[in-house]
Amino acid sequence: MAGIQLISCIRFSMQLFIGESVFVIGCERKDKFLIRLLSGLLTYFVLAFLIFHICSSIPGANPVILILYYGCLFLLTLGLMKWCYSVNLAEILFAGVCGYATQHIAFALITIIQTLTGFSLSVVPDFIFVRVLPYVTVSLLIYFCVIRRYEGKGELKNRDIRMILLALAILFTVVIISVLVDHAMFRGNSSLLQNVFCKVYAIVCSLLAIFIAYYMSVQNRILHENEMMESLLHNMGEQQKLSRETINIINLKCHDLKYRISKIPRIENVDDQQEYINDVKGALEIYDNIYQTGNDALDLVLTEKGLLCNEYNIKLSCMVDGSILGFISTTDVYALFGNLLDNAIECVVKEPDEEKRIISISVSQRNHGNYIHVENYCGEKVVFEAGLPLTTKKETAYHGFGVRSIKYIVEKYSGTLLMREEKKRFYVDIIFYPEQS
Repeated sequence: MAGIQLISCIRFSMQLFIGESVFVIGCERKDKFLIRLLSGLLTYFVLAFLIFHICSSIPGANPVILILYYGCLFLLTLGLMKWCYSVNLAEILFAGVCGYATQHIAFALITIIQTLTGFSLSVVPDFIFVRVLPYVTVSLLIYFCVIRRYEGKGELKNRDIRMILLALAILFTVVIISVLVDHAMFRGNSSLLQNVFCKVYAIVCSLLAIFIAYYMSVQNRILHENEMMESLLHNMGEQQKLSRETINIINLKCHDLKYRISKIPRIENVDDQQEYINDVKGALEIYDNIYQTGNDALDLVLTEKGLLCNEYNIKLSCMVDGSILGFISTTDVYALFGNLLDNAIECVVKEPDEEKRIISISVSQRNHGNYIHVENYCGEKVVFEAGLPLTTKKETAYHGFGVRSIKYIVEKYSGTLLMREEKKRFYVDIIFYPEQS
């Protein structure tokens, strides 16, 4: 295949590595990363040389071979990233597609400049200012303008594989067009102006590929999470109905105890009488957990979680004025406080010292704002991302929705949420200004 040179194979690989590197920053590295990287690079260049040898041995000047050549090198970089990083296939493909798009943007820019100015440099300056520097510059711009600005810790997760495949299709369409135009230029069948317009088109489409792979993937994930939130809230609404029925049953049982108390004087044996009294007292203790805050949904959830706290020897301290939460729907109140208390219970129940199993919750009105404050003992170090604590469960795709649903409900009512951990205490502060909502 005419037009393929070994040095171009090395240059393209180096430029592609530069573009892909910014998209794997923050990925979890596998054990013995340096050894894996060196062995992976060695394997990559051995295989790249074999691909080059096969493609260059094909007679003629067929652009299809050149397209396959670049495609094979791209696939090799995906394998190299998979060998070095503990990430799934979607994340590897995301880094590869966005990295290739970044490389192609830099390639198109330098081609436009060279075509319009006609400048040429000697070997060393050409390597630095044409073959390396533009690719490093574009990659850094992408990193600071996109990745670092909009992406928190733990990048490249939960990508939408459909959007990545769409971006890959757009990218390779652009690469194919670019190769065909370059081939036509080489044979004198294309003008300089056509080549410039082709490269401008390549830049636009490569940026579009990054936008689709990154932003559309994020937006689809947010929409999916919001749908799940609404589904969870709906399910909590059904659970709320069951909880109301449970509380009604408790009230009936406690009412029935009045009749049992009336039998006590008729028990003649003192020991039997005392035993019966103790049984009645134990049965009545459940009524200590029936809350009356001025908000039916809050009464339900506090009663339900209060009973759970009793079971795990957790002290639940409440200073709550539920009447100020009338602007929040009953389902959202139930979900908000249910998740707040579930998280607190899950945290304190791990503490072997039962004296530290304390949860405090307050709801009050101050400075025209409605405040919710929850705090509990927290013996573990909490890692935060975007202001929210990261789940400690391994299956992150199926956990963490409790915290996110809290954020979802707070934002739904134009509130402000602050979560923090200080001196082995975990604090949640929420403020609403219902008059401004």
